[in-house]
Amino acid sequence: MFIIKYRYVSIIFISILYLIIFCIPGLSGGTGNAMKYSDIVKYGIKKKLWIHKLKIESGIVYKLNTAQGYVSVITLPVIPLDVALGNTGAFSEQIVGKQIFIKPITYDAGTTSNLEIFTKYGLINVLLRIRSSKNVTYNLNLADTLKNVFAVNYLKNKIDRLKRALLKKYTLKMRLVNEKKEKLRNEKKEVMDLILLINRIKINKFVSKNGVTLTVISLSRIRNIYYLQYQLTNNSDKTFFVRNVYLYDEHGGSFLNGYDPNKIKEISIINRTPHDAEYMPYELIKNVIIFKEQGLKQGDDLELSFHIIISKKLVRLRVKDFLIKNQ
Repeated sequence: MFIIKYRYVSIIFISILYLIIFCIPGLSGGTGNAMKYSDIVKYGIKKKLWIHKLKIESGIVYKLNTAQGYVSVITLPVIPLDVALGNTGAFSEQIVGKQIFIKPITYDAGTTSNLEIFTKYGLINVLLRIRSSKNVTYNLNLADTLKNVFAVNYLKNKIDRLKRALLKKYTLKMRLVNEKKEKLRNEKKEVMDLILLINRIKINKFVSKNGVTLTVISLSRIRNIYYLQYQLTNNSDKTFFVRNVYLYDEHGGSFLNGYDPNKIKEISIINRTPHDAEYMPYELIKNVIIFKEQGLKQGDDLELSFHIIISKKLVRLRVKDFLIKNQ
């Protein structure tokens, strides 16, 4: 008799324990964590401008198990913008703030449906499934799980949009600047071509060393501004670099008449930078040296000196004594 009562009490105790574990929310493992299900390929939102268009990079579809007679809750990081339920004949949803309440309305076990939740952080995809009551997910808490993931996606997408907008804006500006620059370059060339025709003296004197030829072509003048046109020709198979350019005014007299070295004066070149350049093999370059000088007069001689580096050696190219005949 005692044994029968003991077994009867044990059965009652086990039944009560079973009810406590599987019927009271929170003790049956019902707070479901996010589980990787399948990859999300691509999603976009095209409803309103203030809804951000994003791709979900987490690659996760979240599962939610429910059962007839039970209500499950999806807790979100933000209030959803829109919710789309696939199988409306098997499930119902109700949105309350940041939570969505899911309830099955069919008795067909194994029925599934997709639930797409649109938020400002992006798209959340959930797979709804009708299972037995012991597998019910009471609260699918996505607030902590998704907040960082979608916040990063949101910021990254916003930065990318800003970069694209700035790139488009400044690409247009750079194109306009380049067009103006090209126009100014052409206008400058036309002006320079006209200047070189004014008060022009043809010289055509040259000197050659180590396969490099320096030719003084002409000298033009507008008031006290002079334009000395020259040409550098690299006839060698070596690259050379122009180290320095010098221009001298020699008016110290001849050796027989008593030469005075103090009367050799260096003339300052206004546009020195363009001459300090590297020249490739078999390259021909024409350029203009601009200088300002008030003391030039008939009988003065000019000397143009280029110091170049070729094959690691310093070579001086000097065109001397090109006389200014007409002032």
